[in-house]
Amino acid sequence: MNGIFSAFLGTMGTFTITALGAAGIFFVKKEVSGRVQNGFLGFAGGVMIAASVWSLLLPGLAFAEENGQTGWLVMTGGFLLGVLALLLADCLLKKWFEAQENRKVTLRKSTVMLVTAITVHNIPEGMSVGLAFALSAQKPSDMALLSGAIALALGIGIQNFPEGTAVALPLVKEGMKKRTAFFIASMTAAVEPVFGVLAAAFAGAVRNSIAVCLAFAAGTMIYVVVEELIPEAHLEGEEGKEGTLGFIVGFLVMMILDVALG
Repeated sequence: MNGIFSAFLGTMGTFTITALGAAGIFFVKKEVSGRVQNGFLGFAGGVMIAASVWSLLLPGLAFAEENGQTGWLVMTGGFLLGVLALLLADCLLKKWFEAQENRKVTLRKSTVMLVTAITVHNIPEGMSVGLAFALSAQKPSDMALLSGAIALALGIGIQNFPEGTAVALPLVKEGMKKRTAFFIASMTAAVEPVFGVLAAAFAGAVRNSIAVCLAFAAGTMIYVVVEELIPEAHLEGEEGKEGTLGFIVGFLVMMILDVALG
């Protein structure tokens, strides 16, 4: 099978599982209490921190070392680039929201940042799956490569399931219709087929840069969690621990999925 087509099929699988996770929003009440909302935000933060460690930073180190690069240097540089990119985006968003003071702005900055970070984080994951399927297509007689690519796609897809939910829930919290929240949360993973196919088409050039892309994505996600989600999760219900408990649950769910699925 053609490597590009294989990459497309594999990444469409990860996209579909993200959409299934986002579909969970249809089983949640439209109006939820402040404490429950804080739990949702904490859950999203826990998912993102765990994904940053086990889905991005650790695989990035492995990629860098496999390519003969200095792992800690590549990952530090990529991570800082991600943080700087989100600092710039944060600054621009603040100015935009200030300019919209007299208009009705339905989404908080934290929600916009969350959607942005999850989307960015899905780019290197799509590239990883695309590269795996492209390599297996180059050596069709090696079934180990194909089974490894399928396992990678399945693992990333299942890890994406709670991420789809984590994005959709805050959108509904902001008053967005469930159908719209589902669509936006699903589209955060639409970058995976796009970049998976591109990675397959330019496999040689992309492989050397995937470690820094993973680190970049980790930097963006951790910035959003520390700057936006954790503070937001403790704005209401000051005496409650819903945000903290939600964070712990999200972290454990994502950690178990990442470690169990390798």
